[in-house]
Amino acid sequence: MTILLACGSCHDALELAPVQRALAAAGLPQAMAFFGDAAAVAAARQLGLDGITHQRAASDDRSAGADAAAFAADLLGETWRGIVTIGHDPFTVALASAALGHDLPVVHLAAGVRVHRDDGRGNRLRRLADHAATTVCVGSDWQRQELLREGMRPETVHVTGSLLPQACAAFTTAGGTGAPVWLALEHPLSVAQRDCLQALLAGLALLGNRVLAAPQQLAPAVARHALRLPANVELSATAPPAQLTAALQARLIVTDSVGYQQLALALGIPCVVLETAAVLPAAVAAGLATAVDGGSPLLACCQRQLGRGRQAAGTAPDAAAAVVAAIRTAIAPPAEAPPPPLMLPSDGDATGRTLGEDEAILASEAIRRGTLNSTRGTFVTTFEKRFAQWLGRKHAVACASGSAAMHVAIAALQLQPGDEVITTPITDMGALTPILYEGGVPVFADVDPVTLNVTAATVQAQLTARTRAIVVTHLFGLPCDLEALVHLAAARGIPLIEDSAQAFGATWGHRRVGCFGQLAAFSLQQGKHITTGEGGIVATDDDALARRVFLFVNKAWGYGDKKPDHYFPALNYRLTELQGAVATAQLPKLDQIVAARRAVAAGLREGLAGTPGLHLPDDPQGGTHSYWKFAFQVDPEHVPGGAVALGQRMQRAGIACVPRYIQKPAFECELFLDWRRSPVTWLPLQHSARRDTAMPPFHRRDYPGAVRGLEHVVVLPINERYTAAHVEYVARAIRTAVGALQHA
Repeated sequence: MTILLACGSCHDALELAPVQRALAAAGLPQAMAFFGDAAAVAAARQLGLDGITHQRAASDDRSAGADAAAFAADLLGETWRGIVTIGHDPFTVALASAALGHDLPVVHLAAGVRVHRDDGRGNRLRRLADHAATTVCVGSDWQRQELLREGMRPETVHVTGSLLPQACAAFTTAGGTGAPVWLALEHPLSVAQRDCLQALLAGLALLGNRVLAAPQQLAPAVARHALRLPANVELSATAPPAQLTAALQARLIVTDSVGYQQLALALGIPCVVLETAAVLPAAVAAGLATAVDGGSPLLACCQRQLGRGRQAAGTAPDAAAAVVAAIRTAIAPPAEAPPPPLMLPSDGDATGRTLGEDEAILASEAIRRGTLNSTRGTFVTTFEKRFAQWLGRKHAVACASGSAAMHVAIAALQLQPGDEVITTPITDMGALTPILYEGGVPVFADVDPVTLNVTAATVQAQLTARTRAIVVTHLFGLPCDLEALVHLAAARGIPLIEDSAQAFGATWGHRRVGCFGQLAAFSLQQGKHITTGEGGIVATDDDALARRVFLFVNKAWGYGDKKPDHYFPALNYRLTELQGAVATAQLPKLDQIVAARRAVAAGLREGLAGTPGLHLPDDPQGGTHSYWKFAFQVDPEHVPGGAVALGQRMQRAGIACVPRYIQKPAFECELFLDWRRSPVTWLPLQHSARRDTAMPPFHRRDYPGAVRGLEHVVVLPINERYTAAHVEYVARAIRTAVGALQHA
């Protein structure tokens, strides 16, 4: 049986040509379908595409879609072994969609391309073409990540490398006199306005370098607008090989074409993308493309890119051979292959995050404004005000990280050397070292072995005359017993700090977690409910504490004071306007994110109900859990090997999880084993009643709750992108793993 190759443009024909040759060399029978008129067919042949066996052209522009669909339907009247498509024109989309209805494997080449400044149609068609295929081949990990973000299964995405180096190999040594600059205009919008075209030509004239230009769009536009080409700009021949050769010989490509940007990226040629055009982010990230806009005039962009020079091309992989291997796999998958594991959304990338167009729009606006520092911008202050309103507190001050938020909160209390701060042994180190840096001594309270949170009883057991603050951490989004803890702190007159980094949207009574302590610290790190990559925010109702927090974030410089000064030692912990823009877009999504995570957790509880040996998380009495993670306890008496063995089996099933969460209580980390190693730990003890305590000052025998809790816990990452299928898959895998351990 024969493989049908299909495309509908000259650029796609160029990339498809080496695949056609590689299939022939592999002895795989093939046929070639091309949707285009006689001139397009001739151009495709000039670019290396041979053996076109099926061809049709649209009767006119208005009927192109219908003609493409009819051509696709006619082609599927024959028997094919599989379909290979490339591009995102209506024909390839229609053919792929129709092929799926015939249960034919469809391999789509050069997939995963997405652009910025798109008109809305291009990316939509690209997604349709990519997702209509059963297998896709991409040029790089960049494109692979794009498709995984959109939900494509990993085993269907093959990184084959770009086909363009092989496709262009026959043209790189072609004759002809090249020019330093190649101007390739393909879209009517670029030449529609007289003033825009005039500005383009004027910029090229000032550049001074010889410019060779494709005439198809430019020549009629110059005549229509009664303009003249500058002396350094000349029109090239119209033949596709001549134009491709001109591009390959150039030191700079100026274009409105995504295809030429892909060429530049694959071959290391700097390019400048016009203001009217969509931009290929991968080319910008590689430094090979720069976009013209109001803040970056054409002349400056061209000069900058010319100065970069061409990148030396390394040895290109045999992309065509890799594509043929992917085609073989697609058309003849091994019958005995087990079903692939379901890929779970991850909060480490866009598959498990709510980041999208809203964040991109506001971040772009921050860049266009050109003010990225929060002392002069507006996005960070907007986020602070809106977060305070959302939480129900008077003040909120953003800062650089969750660790910074804890440092700011501790610093606001103005500890004296040797003052003690009671905290938990199950927490991130970023919540502990700020105590030391402010001259305080961390004192660890034990935790409840099931919730892994401190309790009023365990905190009370550590109170001394030197206790100056209590930090309660709402671990995994599960609130501590705030009623008892608030009462204890108030009775002793000790400030309470809520470490709410993991507990956005959790509640106690009718109030959100973060509203109970004198101060509350939140994190905006990558995996938190909302994220700016890194970031934090501190909330309080106390005006004096808010002032102290603001100063500490800003090097203790009194912005707005009549005679500002640096009042005390402090750091620059400011959030940037880029992060503030992202946070401003993230915040309106927060309630929905929490609701989605709670629904995922409810589904997991239902799916795991009755599984022997598992204690599943739920809402505490009088509160609600916001499920940063789904942390459950494993009883080793019912599940042999306990949390570690179960976690290992879950990981082998493709379910990321962390048995034991942290491998040891925080006080067993090196910095606590010998306080004398660093002045940061040693100096506070010189003023502490614990200074004569034998090292280490804390022992696991005194923390049975923490030891038992860590031994039994498995922490399962979940996020708002989980679907019912993900929940069912995870629950089934856990049940299967428990059963296997019980019968091993």
